[in-house]
Amino acid sequence: MTHDHRAIIGLALVIFLVDSIRTSPAEATNRDGSQNADRPNVILIIADDHRADHLGCAGRNGIDTPAIDRLAARGVRFDRAYCQGSTSPAVCLPSRSRLISGRNDWTTPNWQQAHGRADFPLWPEVLRSEGWRTHHIGKWHCGRSWFDRCFDDGSSVFFGGMGSHRTLPVVDIDAEGNETQRRLADYSSDEFADQAVAFIDAVATDDDPRPFVLSLSFTAPHDPRTPPAGQPTIDARAARIELPPNVLPVHPFDNGEMTIRDEELLSWPRRPRELREEIARYDLMIENMDAGIGRVLEALDRQALTDDTVIIFAGDHGLALGSHGLLGKQNLYEHSMRSPLIVVGPGFPAGTTRNDFTYLHDIPATILAAAGLAIPDSMDGLDLHLSTERNDILTRYRQIQRAWRDDRWKIIWYPKIDRWQVFDLLADPEETVDLARDPANTGLVADLRRRLQAARRENQDTEDLLVERPDAERFDSETAETARLAKDHWKRP
Repeated sequence: MTHDHRAIIGLALVIFLVDSIRTSPAEATNRDGSQNADRPNVILIIADDHRADHLGCAGRNGIDTPAIDRLAARGVRFDRAYCQGSTSPAVCLPSRSRLISGRNDWTTPNWQQAHGRADFPLWPEVLRSEGWRTHHIGKWHCGRSWFDRCFDDGSSVFFGGMGSHRTLPVVDIDAEGNETQRRLADYSSDEFADQAVAFIDAVATDDDPRPFVLSLSFTAPHDPRTPPAGQPTIDARAARIELPPNVLPVHPFDNGEMTIRDEELLSWPRRPRELREEIARYDLMIENMDAGIGRVLEALDRQALTDDTVIIFAGDHGLALGSHGLLGKQNLYEHSMRSPLIVVGPGFPAGTTRNDFTYLHDIPATILAAAGLAIPDSMDGLDLHLSTERNDILTRYRQIQRAWRDDRWKIIWYPKIDRWQVFDLLADPEETVDLARDPANTGLVADLRRRLQAARRENQDTEDLLVERPDAERFDSETAETARLAKDHWKRP
């Protein structure tokens, strides 16, 4: 789509947004009608399947992310932010549910069911009730009921998990609840970013002085990995990709989720050439998304809203991309559970990197504190204006994996096969050397097993995961590849 066409769409969106926004009551204002400086605008930007280490500001060579790097330079980058894990193969659903509710898996064990509940508040809902105007753009994986509680309206809303970045079914929803259903008019990241720019321009020029919430949720860099760049650009990038040291042709054992759709996107064994192209496509999608985020930041600058806006950038979780012979996020290695997290606003010193352990479900409490509001007791997350003072992190994948780590050690448990892994993260941050089966480490492994179980008890993870007869741990990659070739979901559209 040309820039002229985008401009026409953007003008239409401004008209639509201004018309719908002006119908809302101005509750979050001073008596003279001016906006209270203590009631900031809030923008939450979410990337989909974004590894924490695939950013320029995180030290990755060969990736160009100037907009996100600019956010890191203006605020705090959290280097040890984690998705708590998942109760389902669709890791993004529970992760995004925690991002909205501030609750964890142990207090909310069934997120699909929780989407029909109304017995705990959601952070956009709280701000909306306090007078913020609230708007959502892009992916919404938390059900229509939660959306209606949280947002006045929305643009290009995708009520789903994944799909084509060019033909996603999206919905425009005005302040009266009227819907226009359509397909994307542009590449997903471009359209979502342009919608965000249109929203910012609309709220900056209407006569409603209330602060706003903008929830901007990209579907990139989730597969299908089809960046706008053509194949020659992809091939040129792939030729420059250096594979990380933890890449393997096949995972060394069956982790309980070896043949899920995510793992069938490439062949077994994993081939370096295919992995380089997949990572190239992934990075190019991130760069395209970053360019859109840059346009959003430019709109804030242009409308003199930058200093009045708290901005949070996060991923919903990471991704394997060949590390440990895996492709998806249905595992508890660092590459899949660590997530990018940057917070810009008062109380978050510019250019700072923090290493205290954080969860993504700390974001809701942080936003409410930034808005000067009380944090509901129902929220399990912490306010990141202060150090979390957590000494460790507990993660989970369904009932088939558990992991615990502290500043140095990490242990992963696979109950179905009674397999344990132990890593020294100070000496081996890529988790390449499993110490668990070395007899010299018997005492260390026993101690870490006790720490994992103690963390489970502390977090009320009380389900008995032991099995009477453990499964065989061998993964038959040849049989899996034969089965994969009989399917077609791994083929790029």
